[in-house]
Amino acid sequence: MTTPGETFDALLAKEQLADSSFRAEWQRLAPAREFAATLLRYRAEHKLSQRALAKKLGVSQPRVVKLESGEHNPGVDTIINAVRRLGIEFVLDVAPAGRKPALVTARAQKRGAVAHDDVSVVAASSV
Repeated sequence: MTTPGETFDALLAKEQLADSSFRAEWQRLAPAREFAATLLRYRAEHKLSQRALAKKLGVSQPRVVKLESGEHNPGVDTIINAVRRLGIEFVLDVAPAGRKPALVTARAQKRGAVAHDDVSVVAASSV
């Protein structure tokens, strides 16, 4: 149950405490959400339609829909293709939980890591 004025982060934290399967799925899809946000920001900054972005990526428009949904983790080949064709940078740092990420920028760290049970995941982009 939500309360008036409750922030998304507060609601998310409450849901994760109440439902371990929701928490696990939220953690698992952290890279997908960041990659989706990266594509959406790129598309907005360049005033592209999904069809135009699909053409730049060399994929179908329904594939862009799937990638922008954030509901499926992209494969390494998909990330490499996007980086190559769009000229962006995308980083995925996976480290033991409790350790501050050492291989990603302060900007990426500021966005925060998603803590899994035994690892921390930081996903960030240059867009």
